[in-house]
Amino acid sequence: MRKFDRYRSKKTGFQSDWWERVDDETREHFDIWENFDKNPASADEVQLDASDDIDYIGDNTRVPWVRLHDINVPWGDIKREAYHLMETECFTNHRSAGSGGWMSLCIHGMSSVHTNCPEDYNMPDRAEKDLSDWTDIAKFAPLTKEWMQDEMLYDDFTRVRFMCLLPGGYIAPHKDVDKVPGLGATNVAINNPDGCSLVMEEYGTMPFEHGTVFKINTGYKHAVWNRSDEPRIHMIFDGGPGIAFKKKVNENYAKMFNV
Repeated sequence: MRKFDRYRSKKTGFQSDWWERVDDETREHFDIWENFDKNPASADEVQLDASDDIDYIGDNTRVPWVRLHDINVPWGDIKREAYHLMETECFTNHRSAGSGGWMSLCIHGMSSVHTNCPEDYNMPDRAEKDLSDWTDIAKFAPLTKEWMQDEMLYDDFTRVRFMCLLPGGYIAPHKDVDKVPGLGATNVAINNPDGCSLVMEEYGTMPFEHGTVFKINTGYKHAVWNRSDEPRIHMIFDGGPGIAFKKKVNENYAKMFNV
């Protein structure tokens, strides 16, 4: 049996029994926060100003997310390449503790399967910057690679991952960092099936759509649950955003206060 055969169905090609495995903490998180609707801009008591320091907003804002409306994402092409990589069994299980049906694969990084931070592999922090390059799977995703180089406005990439959450899969409530101020990695929704949600404590469901780009504050507790019959593919970008990218973050942050 091939690795993904057990997720197949006649309707979409995928199915899963992760529904029955979702933990009580994830269900409770969704029960409390999924339909909560709070303006994300309200997290900052006053609108921050980046006129003297282009990094000031990204480093100090408390908003849970900033959507970057003006970055083009050819999500259909990228999704096809990601699905092909799934079929060739390239993905690896990602942090099985506290999740189910969560898989990852690096297109840029230390290797295609080194999808966590260096310390998880008993390596020094500098290893990620020193060793990161296009991985062996990049040649199987040429349109994704071209888009990253042409459209994402990064000066350099370190770890860039396809993150797949299988049908019925979940990521239990967690924080990625201990502090709230500051935006973290860039999250690009290649697809976000109806019924699949990232729910953030205090702010509710993130407004992901196919092809949307967000900077996310992962200091807030959040959880994900894919209650659809389709794999959810997002990409997570780590590295060095360029000046143009940082300007887009600041411009879209300002738009959150002008609605």
